[in-house]
Amino acid sequence: MRVSNLTVGDLVLVRVKGRSIYGEVEQVTDGIVHFRPLCPAAGWRHASAREVIGHWRKTGQRSDRDDDDTNAAAAIPKEQLSLKVWT
Repeated sequence: MRVSNLTVGDLVLVRVKGRSIYGEVEQVTDGIVHFRPLCPAAGWRHASAREVIGHWRKTGQRSDRDDDDTNAAAAIPKEQLSLKVWT
């Protein structure tokens, strides 16, 4: 895998000496991926490019939305908030 495609915050699956480890990328330098394992018991914190077998890009919310759209979506009608309890 090309480590140039990896960015900080992405999730990776690496296979080091036959063990598969999921981790969050912290740094990429000189073809070595430094990651924080999702399972703290994992003994490895870095892997070479050839040991990376999976990659999931971390994306955020789209920023091209206007603030008016988000406020309109957040407005909840009063009828929806009322809760009728039958006794």
